[in-house]
Amino acid sequence: MRTTRRKFIAMAAAAAAWAKSPARSADAPAKRYRAAIIGRTGGGDYGHGYDQIFNGLENVTVVAVADPDAAGRQTAAQRSGAARQYADFRDMLRREQPDLVSIAPRQPDCHPDMCLAAIEAGASLFIEKPFTETPADADRILAAAERKGARIVVAHTRRWTPMFVKAGALLRQGWVGQVRAVRCQGKQDARAGGEDMIVLGTHDFDLMRFYFGNPRWCQASVTVGGRDIGKADVRFGKEPIRVAGDTIHALFAFPENVMLHWSSVTASGPWAGQRGRWGFEILGTRRCMAYQDGLGFVGLDSPFLAHTADTPRWRPLPEPEAFPWPEHHRHPVRSLIHAMETSTQPACSGHDARWTIEMVAAVYEAQRTHARVKFPLADRENPLLKF
Repeated sequence: MRTTRRKFIAMAAAAAAWAKSPARSADAPAKRYRAAIIGRTGGGDYGHGYDQIFNGLENVTVVAVADPDAAGRQTAAQRSGAARQYADFRDMLRREQPDLVSIAPRQPDCHPDMCLAAIEAGASLFIEKPFTETPADADRILAAAERKGARIVVAHTRRWTPMFVKAGALLRQGWVGQVRAVRCQGKQDARAGGEDMIVLGTHDFDLMRFYFGNPRWCQASVTVGGRDIGKADVRFGKEPIRVAGDTIHALFAFPENVMLHWSSVTASGPWAGQRGRWGFEILGTRRCMAYQDGLGFVGLDSPFLAHTADTPRWRPLPEPEAFPWPEHHRHPVRSLIHAMETSTQPACSGHDARWTIEMVAAVYEAQRTHARVKFPLADRENPLLKF
């Protein structure tokens, strides 16, 4: 039941292989696409295997890979089947003029330059998360994509993972009843607090938007050592991303009076060394739904969590009733190509991903101002620079 991003790559490749089967040949798209990959070995590498995101797609040919590191570039070329290699991504984009580009480094400091260059070259993009460091950077990329007609998919993989999509269908079908409260906790490993939020919490924020719509406002507490963060607490994390705080509690208001409490709490002792702490609970007026990393989804046929031994117990979720889930939305690159061909937006578009970065910024802005922060944010720059 546990789905890591590496497992997602394997699932995506399997889905692509299924789509190539004889039973699917009549549906195979006629147009072929040239794809290129941008990596940065030693500085975000190829994300979670995103030099392989095009593997198995019958209408996509990987023409080149770019990486300033020769050894990393060679490895990525072998894994992806890239025909040519480049040390400079700008040189690759100019020479190859690809239709699709995978911007694979997991560190977002390089994303704006890579995205803007690829968009200018006429490509649509698949990008590792987090999308950018600030809403302003996301604004720039999306404005360029709008001018050039490019489409963007960002790697918030839960939108393509069956268990999360099915849980969302159950929510929309009223399986839990009216949602009363939602609690989501980050991974809370050695990166607990600010780094947990930007590196992994963006997945949570995207999933909650997928389930409940656009957030309306945010309130938050960001602390370190039990006190409010200050200017001296702003730092670069293990990844070169500016973060602050070892403990975060954030409250987001969604439509229909849905309130999400997201937290990432530093701790010591045996609990801090355990895996599988990431998860969430959704409490409704009819039932409860929960997800725990390492366990998967379970449901409780009661609106209350506490019960005696002879009352309802947590059980696997039922299958949702028939719901629309287009085949092209089950693979990120297929979703990207469909959006290109139909002038629509793909699943987990750049617009969706910008919301996750805006939610991160809102947490810090709410802490800085000790006030409720409304969406969309008026100030698009990094609030950590204002402490």
